[in-house]
Order: sequence, then C-alpha cells, then structure tokens
Amino acid sequence: MFDYSYENLNRISKTEKGKQFIEKAKKQYQELYEGKPIYALEYSQFKRFYIDGDRSSFQSQYFDRRKRLMLLQILSVSDDSYLEDLENILSAICDEFMWILPAHAFEDGVVAKHDFVDLYSAETAFYLSETVYVLGDKLTADIRNKIRLSVKMKVIDVFENGKSYFEETHSNWAAVCSCGVGLAYLYLFPERFAAVKDRLFSCMEHYLLGISEDGYCEEGMNYWQYGFGFFAIFFDVYTQLTGERPEILTRQKVYNLLKYPTNAHMENGVYLPFADGGASKFASYPEMVYTIKNLFGDAFDLIPMKLNLHHVRALMFRTLYGLDKYGDYEAQGFVNGTVYYQEREVFIHKENNYAFAAKCGTNYEMHNHNDVGSFQIVKNGKRLIADLGAGEYTKGYFRDPKERFGETVFVCGSMSHSVPIVEGRYQKEWKPYCGKVLSQDEREIVMDLAGAYEENAQGMLVKYRTEEDRVL
Repeated sequence: MFDYSYENLNRISKTEKGKQFIEKAKKQYQELYEGKPIYALEYSQFKRFYIDGDRSSFQSQYFDRRKRLMLLQILSVSDDSYLEDLENILSAICDEFMWILPAHAFEDGVVAKHDFVDLYSAETAFYLSETVYVLGDKLTADIRNKIRLSVKMKVIDVFENGKSYFEETHSNWAAVCSCGVGLAYLYLFPERFAAVKDRLFSCMEHYLLGISEDGYCEEGMNYWQYGFGFFAIFFDVYTQLTGERPEILTRQKVYNLLKYPTNAHMENGVYLPFADGGASKFASYPEMVYTIKNLFGDAFDLIPMKLNLHHVRALMFRTLYGLDKYGDYEAQGFVNGTVYYQEREVFIHKENNYAFAAKCGTNYEMHNHNDVGSFQIVKNGKRLIADLGAGEYTKGYFRDPKERFGETVFVCGSMSHSVPIVEGRYQKEWKPYCGKVLSQDEREIVMDLAGAYEENAQGMLVKYRTEEDRVL
C-alpha cells in the first residue's frame, strides 16, 4: 500500500498520535484562516522585486496561501468538512498568474519569464498533484480537472518545451525542481513519465555533482535538508509507485551524505556555520527527516527535530505518517571525535565540553561566503565566534557580486568572518581564490590562506590545534 494513501493516513489520524497532530493543525487553521477570505496576490507586491529588489512582500503572501493549503491537506484527510475550504485554496492557487517567484523570473524592466521551471513552480505542481492523488474523488471533478490543466500548462508543457536552469546546476535546485516535476508526472501524467525519466534522473545526478564524494554539502545544513529532502521525497514515491529501487540510491556518496547532519552537528542544535548555512539554530523539519528515514532505513540516523507547523514547505502527509511510524525515537545528538572532509577541506573536532570547526577550501561555492580560513567554537550550545549566516535575499544578493561581497550585504564578505584582513584587503570571491591545507590529523589542521587574496599575501600560514577537555 502507498504509505501516503488516503486510507492509511485516515487510519493514522484516528490513532492517539494522529489525533494530537490533527488537533494542532486544526487549532492553527482556526487561528489563522477559518472564516477568512482568500486574498488575491497583489500585483503591486509582485513587481516590487523589479523596482527596489524587495522579495519579502510578495513572498509572504505567496507562501501564506501554501501554508493554508498545507493545513487543509491534512485536516481533509481526517474530516470531510474541510474539503470545501481545501477546494477553494486549490482553485485560488491554480488561478495565480504564475507560480514562479519574481526573484527567479527576473528580466530587465517589469517583465516576467514564463518559459522555465523554478523551485516554487515545481513545488506547487507537486503539492497540488499529490493532493489530487491522495484525496482522489473526494475532490470534485471540476477541481481535479482544474489542477490537471494548471499543472500541465505551468509546469509539464514548460518542461517539455525547453530546458530550465535547474537541469544543469549542481545545487539544491536540481533536486527540488526535478522532484516537483517528476512527481507531477507520476501522480497526474504517469503515461508520459517514461519519456522524461532519463532527463529527470540526470537532474538528480547533477545535484549529486555538487556534493563531495565523502558527503560534504557546501551549501550548509539548511540546504542539505532542502535538496536532499526533496531528493528523498522523489525516490520514496518513485520506489513505492514503480517497485523499482534505482542504482543511484546504492552509491557510497549518497550514504556518505546521509551522515552529513550528524557530522555537521556541533552541539545542541548548532551546526557548521560556513557559507549561507550559519543560522544560529538549525530547525529540522519532520516531513524531510521522516521521508529520508522511510527511504534509507537504518542507514540514516534520525536527527533532533521539532514538529513545526509554521514552515511553508511542510508536507503534512509525510509528517502524519512519520509520527505513526517513527514518532518515538531517540535522536542522535552529536558524536565526539574528528571528521575531516578532504575534498572541501573542512575540519570538525568535538569534545564533551566544546566543538571546533575550521574551513579552508575555496571561495567558489554555491551560496558562497568569502570565508577561507574561517573557524568556529561552540560551547554550551552557543557560538563563541560570530557568524551571521545568510543575509536577506534581495536582488543584489545573488545578482551583483559587488553588493553581495561588499559592505551593502556585509554578511557574505570576509569582513564579517573570522579571517585576516591583509593591509586593508579582504578576500576575493569566485575562481581562483582559495586556501590550501598543508597538513591535518586528529587534533590539528595547518593551512595557507594566501591564495584567497587578490595579491598573494606572505606568511599566511594558520594552525588550529584542539586540546582535550579540561575541568576548570
């Protein structure tokens, strides 16, 4: 039986754990949405990205609709009285001018591109398609047909008629987009899936090219969850619907990637700070964690997580199923000792009373910060060295290196990291600016940082040595 079938989820909703979860979803829906109209997405907010670079005004409205959908998905599995509200939000999302975010559809002037698939058009196609597949004829034929037509026009036809950016990138986009597109095919257009299967699997191969052979995710823990979470979601559904377990799931790189959260976890919810991954506390989301566990079983150690109904991408069917199957577990916190990711030159050492990490590597990474030589110490769940992580995503953040790595954004440039300023000069971004590890063992790492600066500096050797815990 399909794990996320209506029959199975309805059964789980009547268990004690299921009832508690449904009650939380119901309470939040009542507080936020019940009896309130579905407001149109305002064009004045849509075009703000083109005018002043602001993303948040439109995106807050866009994601709020999907959060409403998220809650109604799971409430409708347990209670038919929510079906009408669910159909209303499904219809409203179908009516949206476009599912691509303005930040991704950017061209000069107020012009939105429609001829490609982005993260959120793919996600939206997935959410709508899965809702139809799970709820079936509990939804009216009109709504099912409207979703089918919308997904076909906004995603399927676009994908078949041209190539999108995500197909050749080595970032989370490759996994998230191919998951959304692929599941739209499997759920709504299975007869057309065989014609695009190789193309979609190739996208997953591109995603893995962004991961080192020893399983390091240079985009950071948030993007490990996002990219690898959707990678797992696609193959979890694919294996269930086809009965085939593809070779890609057996590779050592994938199994190494499963260990990344445990290795990257420094202490008490604090993870590696490098690149855009430097949030003060990482929040793992059950729908992702449960799905990875569902696909890989004992090869994946469940990580600490918090049931969070506020996250816009929460896939409620998987959360309910996971609570039933894996709800009571003892999460792996962090393992003492040393981990060294040789290809990306990242050193991690953990003791009972502190954790230390240092990065050499390159300033030519996805979600790059100019942080060659950056280090971090964590004690009692707090960082002793500031690392601000990702800044606010604006137009300039991704499109203007001078803004991203200058003082406008600040958080991405080397001036905001624990690295030297050499005679007033900061590190440089992109190729060929990088450091070089000269030696490394269980206790220390020695690196040369000179290559991260525009004019090679002299005497830029740095040694970090960890010591055993001491009782003071």
